[in-house]
Amino acid sequence: ALLAILAVGVGAFAPPARILFPQRPAVASLLDKQLSGARFARGPVACAAAPAAAVSRTVVVTDMDETLISKKSTGYVIAFLLKSRSLRILLVPLLAAVLIPVSKFSRTFAVRVMYWFAFRGVRVDRAKRVAQDFLAPRYVADLQDPAASAVLAADDAIIITASPDFMARPWLEQYLKVKPDRVYGAVLEESKHGRFTGRTLQIPIGEAKAEILRKDPVASAPGTTTIGYGDHPTDVPFMRACSRGVLVHPLDPIPDGIEYIPASKFTGKLERA
Repeated sequence: ALLAILAVGVGAFAPPARILFPQRPAVASLLDKQLSGARFARGPVACAAAPAAAVSRTVVVTDMDETLISKKSTGYVIAFLLKSRSLRILLVPLLAAVLIPVSKFSRTFAVRVMYWFAFRGVRVDRAKRVAQDFLAPRYVADLQDPAASAVLAADDAIIITASPDFMARPWLEQYLKVKPDRVYGAVLEESKHGRFTGRTLQIPIGEAKAEILRKDPVASAPGTTTIGYGDHPTDVPFMRACSRGVLVHPLDPIPDGIEYIPASKFTGKLERA
């Protein structure tokens, strides 16, 4: 398990793939094509979608790690430490040995400990530069469908992730044109001296994601159809809060009212803002 985590980190550190430049697909036709091949759980869909002709606005709501991108956030945290030439990287195997079993009981606690370990005392401005200049193209090379194409096709998009917001916002804005205020990530406390304190103020996991979605003015606007993409049982609450919910990795059983479209490598074209 430890070797797998370190391998993920090296993968995030690898040079990014070449980025091409595009045109946005039509949202209705793309989403209809995706969902026509979906596998449905038994039972009624949580909220039936309106016919395409009656939909005035489509908002895609998606998790990031293992949904919009194929890897876990752990690999990108390790890549951050490598780029920062932090000696903390030497302690990653020990940390992993502790946090892997802990995460099975409390993902939130495990994430808090990981972020305290990785970011405590780091200058905020330097961390943001690493995220924008070094991590952003690596995130893009890791995009996967169906979520990536859905985000590009939607009228608007909302990303809800347990990854730090300072890591998620730059690449989502630059490459997928997701507005920064539509990206809800883990919020790390900053000291008055411009460094991370190690404390995490907010981590969107489980029901917290659904609460964020319900309060978002874009998602709750009249005439809006929301389509949620996730990969984990903790994503089910926010997917059920959407008009449609789509799993990109199978659960056994697939929750009632949730559709399943297997994840695949994103092969579309992107335009950097």
